[in-house]
Amino acid sequence: MELRNLFSPISIGNLEIKNRIVLSPMGIGSYNPDETITDEYISFIEARSRETGLLITTAARVTNKYGKRGLLGCYDDTHIPSLKKLVSAAHRNGAKIFLQIVALGGGDIQDPYVPSLAVPFYSEEWIGDVRPKELETEQIKELVQDHIHAIALAREAGFDGVELDGAENFLIADFLCPYTNRRTDEYGGSFENRVRFPAEIIRGAGKLGGTSFPVGFKYNAYHDLPNGIDLELGVKIAKRMVEAGAAYIHEWSFARLDKPMSLFSYPPMPNLYQPRNTTVPIAEHLKNSIKDVPIIAVGGITRPEEADRIISEGKADLIALGRAFIADQLWAYKAKRGQRIRPCLRCHVCHHEIEVRNKTVTCSINPDVFSNGELKRAESPKRVMVVGGGPGGITAAVTASKRGHRVILYERKQVVGGMVIPGSAPDFKYEYGRYLEYLGGELHDSDVEVITDCEVTAEFIKKNAPDVLIVATGAVPVLTEIPGIKNKNVVTAADALINADKYHKKKVVVIGGGDVGCETVLLLAMKGNQVTIVEILNELMKDEDIKYNTVVLEGMIKESGVRVLLNTELVEVLPGRVKIKELERNETSELPADVVVLSAGFRAEEGYVKNLLDACGQSYALGDCVQPGRLRQAIEEGYRIGNLI
Repeated sequence: MELRNLFSPISIGNLEIKNRIVLSPMGIGSYNPDETITDEYISFIEARSRETGLLITTAARVTNKYGKRGLLGCYDDTHIPSLKKLVSAAHRNGAKIFLQIVALGGGDIQDPYVPSLAVPFYSEEWIGDVRPKELETEQIKELVQDHIHAIALAREAGFDGVELDGAENFLIADFLCPYTNRRTDEYGGSFENRVRFPAEIIRGAGKLGGTSFPVGFKYNAYHDLPNGIDLELGVKIAKRMVEAGAAYIHEWSFARLDKPMSLFSYPPMPNLYQPRNTTVPIAEHLKNSIKDVPIIAVGGITRPEEADRIISEGKADLIALGRAFIADQLWAYKAKRGQRIRPCLRCHVCHHEIEVRNKTVTCSINPDVFSNGELKRAESPKRVMVVGGGPGGITAAVTASKRGHRVILYERKQVVGGMVIPGSAPDFKYEYGRYLEYLGGELHDSDVEVITDCEVTAEFIKKNAPDVLIVATGAVPVLTEIPGIKNKNVVTAADALINADKYHKKKVVVIGGGDVGCETVLLLAMKGNQVTIVEILNELMKDEDIKYNTVVLEGMIKESGVRVLLNTELVEVLPGRVKIKELERNETSELPADVVVLSAGFRAEEGYVKNLLDACGQSYALGDCVQPGRLRQAIEEGYRIGNLI
């Protein structure tokens, strides 16, 4: 498919951008104590610069007088040398690069400073140990100059422009929103007063460089608060920023951070259970009213053909991609050439690692986020046998093959894919089917020989005598000793997901309320069955730590009419029914059950795996056959071992 619109040039001020693809500004959790650029971040940017039109950096602080949260810095001459390295990394492949600049405000819980304390979640509901402080008028004027100084430093460092960050819960965002700005001086009250702070920054920047050094503006074009920012006010703010000299408008959507972003009215980072392109309606609304400068759209945009269509239909001028570029650093390069792109699952692992676990960014399906995707050739090619065609085994096989090893992959089933096959069965898991296709395509285009419908034994391994053995056979469902568990009407969650079309108007009881069990009940309910889920704990998906995902799935289950029984365990499976016990009251009862679905977890086949490993002198095991875990662990291990041999 020819992407004429996506790969057409566009001007921002007097600066020509070679196409409409923008790397969205993202923190990746990699910062030096002195707020200079890390080598990791330089690698991250350079890897994404190939065929990308515009790169916007993670936010750089304009001052260290207010706020203590460590980010990048752009407030001192000592930052310039490392900023120049970042610019060079972007320019090496012909991309333009803008530095995003920010004043943290209430977004820094270590030292929060805000426009107004007369706001409930600053005066009454604040949960941090350090109380917010209200800025004095002179401090605001000082911050205006701090921003202008940062813009001058960015220009000296060689950036092509800057983006002023007025989004999320950072300082400028709180000045723009009527709910959070209740000041009575010249920076609050009326609309003109609320926009004065960013407008003064943009006008001041214009005096430095005019249209030759563009300043873009990112902000909450929809801020879902009482007396917040609706679509019309969002347009009014954008027009005022354009009048002040903003070179483009970059839309964002926000609410309160005690509400997961996946539950915002327009989720800016939609999760795996939500549609793509969620804030494009905001961009379109802006585009209909603003003709003088480009509009950047964002919000789970991952597919090149959809990005191209958004532009062709006049809904936006540029497309910002964040997580899609984490999943595949060569997104733009591959899109231009029609090559297969590793699809972002929108699983929120990357966001969770940075924001919750305070780690450097990782990805469920991209095992090397910081590289340029190139692999080092093996010095001594070997004959490699991979047993197991799930995502970990496929990753190991393809990685080893690309490095020059001769690889044969064996799969006991008739098709490869492992647990991604049932995992991609629900049509409400929007990206998993694409990932299954991606795995198949990677195998097909590699030199890996694939043999399916083959049960590998220790004797088979000894007979074939590979130089290296990689075991990635996965895990098996946990089957308890409950009476009747082997009845014909009992199936595993994987079988139920794959064969969901077989069940219609059945009474189904699903045992186990983890994410797999919850996805199973929802799919079966959508197929027209009467479904009950039985969970021994006091909440569904209690052990799932990425709540951005679970809250959406729980809401979907509630809307579907599934009956949820918590603090309840399965006692016995009987013909046409199950016996259950409500633990708090210690009462037993029965439920009608045409079908019983087991989703009680997985266990490794330790004895089987050990026998296979012992059959070869150089052997490795990875993924669920070692310890049942997440997709990410299997792929990371597959990639590591594929590079190790």
